[in-house]
Amino acid sequence: KIELTKKPFKIMLVGLFGSGKTTTSGKLAKFFIKRGHKVALVGLDIHRPAAMDQIEQVAKAIKVPVFIDKKEKNALTIWKKFKSELIKYDVLIIDTAGRDALSDDLIKEIEDITKEIQPDEKLLVISADIGQTAQIQAEQFHKSCNITGVVATKMVGTAKAGSALSACAVTGAPIKFIGVGERVDDLETFNP
Repeated sequence: KIELTKKPFKIMLVGLFGSGKTTTSGKLAKFFIKRGHKVALVGLDIHRPAAMDQIEQVAKAIKVPVFIDKKEKNALTIWKKFKSELIKYDVLIIDTAGRDALSDDLIKEIEDITKEIQPDEKLLVISADIGQTAQIQAEQFHKSCNITGVVATKMVGTAKAGSALSACAVTGAPIKFIGVGERVDDLETFNP
């Protein structure tokens, strides 16, 4: 599990397009709220149309503050803009842009974000049904930001998340959570 060792404790989510990062952001926020922590979401996905709207809706549904800038096209500028306000929270959940691990500009962006924010946890959100490409993707993310844990999403289907195990094998990072449904409470700490 994740031990909160300082305030604010920064959890950054990375992963491929469509792996469920934004939904997982909300689930993680709810998880920590239920444990009595003051949580905020930070939206740094500047690439996907409507990404900011989605994280705004997620935050509204669970009644947590969200820090976004719909007009800004630089993720680091957004972070710096709100940095002084963010120190009053116990936990910050940082949602980054989904990326194809082979895209150089997005790799550079995640490296820059990691260097600036210095997250305490860097979670690779990986879909249970991703299949064979998991290993290559996990290796690239690990190289870019040194993954500390894996969240396996979409565990409700027939896929059994062998891909998440591959990601763990190449990164040396454990599975920390599994997404077991669509609802905001459908997140479990992983029990092997």
